[in-house]
Amino acid sequence: MPEELKMSGELPYTIDVKGRMSFPQKFRDVLGDSFILTRGADHRLVAYSTEHWVALRDKISLMREGKDKEILKQIYIKGAIPVETDKLGRILVPQALREYARLLKDVYVVGAIDTAEIWDKNTYEEFTQSISPDDLYAAMAALE
Repeated sequence: MPEELKMSGELPYTIDVKGRMSFPQKFRDVLGDSFILTRGADHRLVAYSTEHWVALRDKISLMREGKDKEILKQIYIKGAIPVETDKLGRILVPQALREYARLLKDVYVVGAIDTAEIWDKNTYEEFTQSISPDDLYAAMAALE
């Protein structure tokens, strides 16, 4: 993936009671105006480009039957839904996904290299604050 197509940043947004929210143009430039939205770990939602989604779905499909495959199917595959931005750049987050991610009003849309994540504001802040300096140093050491 070319460097200019990778995503980063934490952008605050709001989601309305109908589940509509603006989705950042800089992320739509990477994902496209239609993409796949699904559940992720830690009560976040993950947005995949269609191409990236198909590759992930196919990898899961080819896995040997067992617990790992069932977990991935339960979280990623069964919760996946295509979404499309409207002319105002908004998406509609389905009720089931809003409930899973506990999205009520204030959210963060976060770039995660080749995916975007949607988090409830409080959940995101608690998650990021829970990362200890030792965990961060260990993760950085893993880069070597």
